[in-house]
Amino acid sequence: MNLQTMRTILWRKNPTTLVAGFLTGMLLLASAGCGIKAPPVAPDAKPPVIATFTHTLENGALILSWTLATGSSPPQSCTFYRSRVSLADKPCEGCPLVFERLMSVPADGRDNGVETIAVEKGYRYGFKMTATDTNGLEGPDSRTVSFSY
Repeated sequence: MNLQTMRTILWRKNPTTLVAGFLTGMLLLASAGCGIKAPPVAPDAKPPVIATFTHTLENGALILSWTLATGSSPPQSCTFYRSRVSLADKPCEGCPLVFERLMSVPADGRDNGVETIAVEKGYRYGFKMTATDTNGLEGPDSRTVSFSY
């Protein structure tokens, strides 16, 4: 009796046994291991955290100043985000601000900085920022500074 004949006989007598055997074999192969021997571990480095984020408005120029929290890893870059809504639009109380990425600037390991940004009259603005370290870890959002101009 050849292998094909045995399979045909087994299938006709009890197809469930053949399917169960196949599935058990696949389960054993799948559980043999993927090479990972332990659960993932969080990196030791902590992303940079913005401690203070303030603004000053002078002659149509917005000056944003920031400092890092003590013990934060040195940032490689800082990314600024802007929300802008026309003053002509009715204010939406309780609605979240919609931010767009405005720019990224090199931080070169500094723990503070100042950026100047031109603003137009007739808008409600919101700005926030994040800092990213040399490992690519982006810190949490800074506080949001908001004003109308």
